[in-house]
Amino acid sequence: MTARPNSPDPSAFPLEETCPACHVEIGQAHEHRCEVARCLATGRQRNGHMYCRCPQDVWTGLMSGMAECIEFGWMQEGDPSLPDLNRLYTAATWDPRNHRWTRP
Repeated sequence: MTARPNSPDPSAFPLEETCPACHVEIGQAHEHRCEVARCLATGRQRNGHMYCRCPQDVWTGLMSGMAECIEFGWMQEGDPSLPDLNRLYTAATWDPRNHRWTRP
């Protein structure tokens, strides 16, 4: 991940050792009904369409989309310590091959 100018320092966002919802550790696949897990085909929440044939999402230590928001410099105006996920979901495009959001 390469930060863009005016992006927050990625080290300001420490990794969480376990998923806050299903409690798996970094590098482990989320539990099937975990609301944090993402569909790797669409980038959206996996819970609710568990029969998707895409691979299981793995806990990275950051909430889904946070790494991309940091990289793109897309943080909330009122609180720059929080990612602007609304902007990410409306302005970015999910890349199903690389399992990440890309800038338009």
